[in-house]
Amino acid sequence: MITRALAVGTCMLVTLPVGLSCGGDDRNGGNASNSPGDGDGDGNGDDDGDGDGDELPDGPAPTARMFRLTHAQWDNTVRDLLRRDDSFEFAADFRDDPYQSGFLFDNNFSALSVDSILWDNYRGAAGQVAAAVVADEDILDAIVPGGAVSDDEQAAAFVEEFGSRAFRRPLTTAERDAYLELFDEAPGLYPDTQASRAGIQFVVEAMLQSPHFLYRIERSDDDADGLVPLTSYELASRLSYLLWNSMPDDVLLAAARDDELTDPDELERHARRLLESERAAETVAHFHRQLFELDNIAAAAPSQALFPDTSSRFGEYAQTEAELFLNEVVFSDDGGIRELLLSPKTFVNAELARVYGLSGDYDDDFEPVTLDDERRAGLFTQLGFLAANATSAQPDPIHRGVFMAERVACKSIPAPPDDITPLPSAEGRTNREVVEAHTEDPDTVCAACHATTINPFGFPFENYDASGAWRDRDNGHDVDASSEVRIGDDVVAVDHALDLVTALASSATVHRCYAQHLIEFATGRPAEAQDEGWAARLGDQSFADTLSVQDLLVELIRSPAFTHRSAQELE
Repeated sequence: MITRALAVGTCMLVTLPVGLSCGGDDRNGGNASNSPGDGDGDGNGDDDGDGDGDELPDGPAPTARMFRLTHAQWDNTVRDLLRRDDSFEFAADFRDDPYQSGFLFDNNFSALSVDSILWDNYRGAAGQVAAAVVADEDILDAIVPGGAVSDDEQAAAFVEEFGSRAFRRPLTTAERDAYLELFDEAPGLYPDTQASRAGIQFVVEAMLQSPHFLYRIERSDDDADGLVPLTSYELASRLSYLLWNSMPDDVLLAAARDDELTDPDELERHARRLLESERAAETVAHFHRQLFELDNIAAAAPSQALFPDTSSRFGEYAQTEAELFLNEVVFSDDGGIRELLLSPKTFVNAELARVYGLSGDYDDDFEPVTLDDERRAGLFTQLGFLAANATSAQPDPIHRGVFMAERVACKSIPAPPDDITPLPSAEGRTNREVVEAHTEDPDTVCAACHATTINPFGFPFENYDASGAWRDRDNGHDVDASSEVRIGDDVVAVDHALDLVTALASSATVHRCYAQHLIEFATGRPAEAQDEGWAARLGDQSFADTLSVQDLLVELIRSPAFTHRSAQELE
C-alpha cells in the first residue's frame, strides 16, 4: 500500500541520457567547436574586430529542461526545506556520480542521471528524513506551526506550503489533492507514529521522492522566435542554485509569487542580495576549487629530504592558502580576474612562511601577508599551484604549461600519445634543457604542442622549485624563465612568471575564457557554439570595465541567455 501511494511522488522519475591541433585555437578542453576563439574572427564572438562580441547573438544554447540536483544540492535543499542550520548529510552515502570526461564541474546535466542504485539511495534517505521530521520537535515546529495537523484545513495548508517549497513552485490542484489523499491514508501505514503526525511523515517521504523535488524542471514553453522566457519561479531556482547551491529562500519565493523576477532590475537586486551571503562565497569557492583543481593541491608532497622546510602536511597547508586567497580576493576585496592573477596578498602559517622565505614569527594559524611583488603575483605563483604541478624533486613545466594554457587561456591541447617516454636524467643540464631536448625535437610528434604551446606557458615558472620556493640557480646554472607565449592574436615575450601573469591579466582572451567557464558552471553543461557571443560580451565587459567576479556574475544573470531557454532541447 505504501508503494502504491508513493507512486504519486515517483511516477515521473526519469533517467536523463548522456547526451587536434596546438596553439592555433583558444578553446576549452579540446572541444574545438565550443568556445571563445583567439581574436582572429574564428570563434571569439566578434567578427568585426572591435572586440565587443556584437556579431554573435547573446542567446541561450540548446539545453535540457530537467536538471537533477547534485548530491550537495540535495543535502542543502533538504536542510533549507526543513529550516535547519545544518545538513543531515545523507547524500554522503549516495552512489558517486560518474565523471564526465572533458567537463570541469560536477553539475553536468548529462551525467546526473538516476539509476536503480541512486533511486534506492533516494528512497532510503527520504524515509530517514521523514522519520527525523516527526521525531524532532524543533524540525516539526519549523515546518508545521504547532507541530501537528488536527483538521482538513490544516492538512491542506501544510501540503500546499511544504509542497510549494519542496517543488520550488505552487502545487497544481491535482498534486494538492493527490498528496492530501496520501495524508489521509498515512495513519494506517505508520503504526509507530502518532496519528496526528503520520500524514506529515508520509507527505514528506513522498515529496522527497518526487521528480519535482529531485530535479529542477523548467516547464515553460512559450516559444517566441526560438526563445522561451523563464517564469519567475524558474528564474528563482536558477538564481538560487547558481549562487547558493540550494533552493530559493522565502524572500526569493515571495518575489517569484509576485512575478518580480522577470524584471531584470529586480532579478539583479535579488542576485546582489544572495551574493552578500556566506553561502554565495561557498558556492563561488566551489567553482574555483574545481576550475583550478584546488583539491589536487592537498596531494602535493615535495621530498622532505630535498626540501626540509616542508612537512607531511605541506599540501594541506598550501590548499588552505589557495582557498583563503580566493575567498579574500573575490569576496572580501570584491576583486576580479586581474586580482586573481596579480594580487601579491596571501595567507601563511609558519611552514608556508619558511618556504616563501618570509622573516618574522608565525605559528600554526594562517595570517594575511603581502609577498614580494617582484617574485609573486596571484594564484599561480603561490605554493599550491606550483607544488601540485611538480614532481617530488623537480618543477614540472609540462603540467604547469598545460594547466595555464587550458584553464586560463582556453587553448585546446590533445591528449599525449600512449607510448610517451619519461624524461631522461639531467646529466648536468637544467630542468628546462632536459624538457626542451625531450619534447621539442622537430622530428617527433611531441614538438607540435610542446614547442608552440605547452612549454612556452610552462617555462616562465622555472624560478620556482618543486615546493614552490624561489630559486635563481638550477643544477649549477642560472635559471632561464624566458619565453614567447601566444595569447589570443598576440605573441608576448616574457622574462619570467610575473611577466606571464601580467600578460594574461591584460588579455581580453583570458577574460573571455574565464567568462566561458562561468557560463559552463551556471548552465550545467559544456560550452556550445551558441555561447560564443555570450562569453565574448561578458569577457570583453570584464576586460574593459574591470568587473569584479561578483559583478561578472550579476551581468551573467541579467543576460538573455540566462533568463531564457532555447526552444531547442538536448536529450
